[in-house]
Amino acid sequence: MRPAASLRLWLQSTTILAVLAGYTMLVVLTLSLNRIERRQAHQQLIDRISTALIQRVRTADQFSPVVAEMLMPGLAVQLLPTGSEFEPRLQWQDNGVILESASPLMLRDGQLRSLLLRQDVTDSIAQQNLSLQLLAAAAGASAMLTGLLLRPVMAYGLVRPLEALGKQISSYRSPSEPPPPLDVDHQPEELQPIAATFNAMQERLTSSWERQRTFVDGVAHELRTPITLISGHAQSLQRQPAAAGLGPSLALISAEARRMGGMVSDMLDLARKDAGRLQLRRQPIDVEDIVLECFERLAAGAEGRLRLQPPQDERALPLAAGDPERLAQCLVVLVDNALRYSLSPAPVRLSAEATSDSLVLHVRDRGPGVAPAEREAIFGRFVRGQAAVNTRGSGIGLAVVQLLMEAMGGQVMVSEAPGGGADFQLQLPLFESAAASAALGTEGQIVSGEDPPSP
Repeated sequence: MRPAASLRLWLQSTTILAVLAGYTMLVVLTLSLNRIERRQAHQQLIDRISTALIQRVRTADQFSPVVAEMLMPGLAVQLLPTGSEFEPRLQWQDNGVILESASPLMLRDGQLRSLLLRQDVTDSIAQQNLSLQLLAAAAGASAMLTGLLLRPVMAYGLVRPLEALGKQISSYRSPSEPPPPLDVDHQPEELQPIAATFNAMQERLTSSWERQRTFVDGVAHELRTPITLISGHAQSLQRQPAAAGLGPSLALISAEARRMGGMVSDMLDLARKDAGRLQLRRQPIDVEDIVLECFERLAAGAEGRLRLQPPQDERALPLAAGDPERLAQCLVVLVDNALRYSLSPAPVRLSAEATSDSLVLHVRDRGPGVAPAEREAIFGRFVRGQAAVNTRGSGIGLAVVQLLMEAMGGQVMVSEAPGGGADFQLQLPLFESAAASAALGTEGQIVSGEDPPSP
């Protein structure tokens, strides 16, 4: 497939070619006019000489002396036998260019002859060639001047309006936060249909996104109650002696209900983020407590594969700024993914370390890892990497981790773990009293949303 050509280059080339085509037509027209003028002047000479000869020459013997008196420099006349007539034609000779013709002539004694007229047109042809050379030079100069003038004209009249329109269109990042519509009336006339079409498309996308967000938000709210009831009744039945034979089934129901509840919570977080109602707090947190709490909570279901790795520095880690509950939620998602993607008995290591300006929590596994080309894409909604084949998952867990970490002023990233596998990292800024007082205000301030989170 041929690459797209530059519109500016195409317009410049077309304009220059049009200028050259105009001068070419002018050259052709000049040549035609000069040819017609020479023939007309030649025919007038023939008519004048023929009239004078008819009046003064009675016989062919009187032709030479009469002609000698009449001829001007550059002209030659000769009588030829009848039947020798031919149209005017140019003859190039060593000493110049001759225009000659032979026309019928009736003498006064009734004899019919042919009058040969030879006219020297060397000066006329030279003048014509000089005119053509001047036209060619003018054509070249005009083409160059046109090309030079077209650059600023194209820049101000085409390139800049297109660049301005492109910047306005590129500001459209997400249907949830659409920019103001383009001002169609202030666009150049040729760009107004494009601006109007983009505005219409933006309205359709925003409307579709709003319907999708409302649907997800509504469905997530509606699912929370039945899922909670299913989980609660399953746990209640598990505690009853009469349901001892149903233990495996009730445990499966309870586990699936918890998994569905987690998915619904993730969907609610995404919907709240899109609506600008995501609730979380930034406050000083002890990362070591969060890591230990998550380890104790998840170790029982990890079959001994979850390992807690102590920090290399024996000193206590500094405080981080974030939401402890949301940080624990992110850590649980990463540990759960690591346990599912690394086959037993490969361990999953959980650790924390401090850098110069942040605290980093590591979740390292010995699974297939994440390809470099997928390390950004897997944090998108409903996106799963190649390693997720034949593995259960909704594709929204990592997306929720990313939006929660960004809302806390941190980030999540993945790299290759030492020895192979994936190393997922949660990075949070350090909590410093002076900086936190200016940036956070009072301890526990809400940084996203309008109302405090429900208990």
